[in-house]
Amino acid sequence: MPIELQKLRQSLIYEDTAILDSIKTDLDDIAALSQLAEIKKNKFGKQAIYYFVGAAILGVISFSLSGAAAVSGFLGIVAFLINLGLIGLIIAWIYTLFMMSKFGRLNLINYRYNLILRLMEMLARDLDETNLIYLKLSFKKNETNEHKTNTIEHPYKSGWKIDIYENQWLNIKGRFLDKTRFVLTITGLSKKQYGWKRSSSGKSKYKSKIKSGGLEINLILTYPQRRYGAVKVLQNDVREAIKIPQLAAVRGLKITDRTINFTVRIDPQFAENQEKIYQTIVAMFLSLYQVLNLAKMLSKEAV
Repeated sequence: MPIELQKLRQSLIYEDTAILDSIKTDLDDIAALSQLAEIKKNKFGKQAIYYFVGAAILGVISFSLSGAAAVSGFLGIVAFLINLGLIGLIIAWIYTLFMMSKFGRLNLINYRYNLILRLMEMLARDLDETNLIYLKLSFKKNETNEHKTNTIEHPYKSGWKIDIYENQWLNIKGRFLDKTRFVLTITGLSKKQYGWKRSSSGKSKYKSKIKSGGLEINLILTYPQRRYGAVKVLQNDVREAIKIPQLAAVRGLKITDRTINFTVRIDPQFAENQEKIYQTIVAMFLSLYQVLNLAKMLSKEAV
């Protein structure tokens, strides 16, 4: 289904349930739109600078002629034409600023859709092409009011506060060929501290600082009990099978009769590193399937 451009510009969210090829096509279109928007934004940005400089020059000339134009008919005509040009340049400048804003809205966060394209290629190896996949991908920044989950007092700066943000910008759901269902989510974490600070000269200035809390990646596998029912027997050994990059840390691992819930936290310095995020997610899938495959072998032996 073609992407609704206006809807994407307004919400900055792509959401659909479709077959894999359809979603990959949409993601390719989103990447192309974002690249075009970046080119257009830069183009209008340069034009805005030229129009502003031109308007400033004509403004100075118009001001210098304003006195002489009152006593000279010719200079009055020149001043009139210059003022017309000045108005035209101001209108053109405002228009280019509007177009910059319009295309800037569609200049999306590149690493997010590039990462999802790579993940789709990886997942496709174990997916039925006719099965539906749910994907919700947000291009919104973390530090928006809708993502603010709490506000607390600063622990040591009097009068300062800290806003806490959690932005789940990715949610993928699907089913592998072995009937195992998966849910993969990525949540961006950040904090914003702000307040008034007195300078050495005695003046008070409003200060704010945003600090990334990294990424929280959650993977849930819901597996067929008959095939992988021996997983619970391996509970004490599961952590030994978990192999993730050093840039990440295990935040949670829960196993039930039918599901494995695995959560990992990626360090802040890698929160926008497409390659590092991809490597971590691949390692999470491989780790859990190592456990499931061992459980499968134990289940067969039990039979």
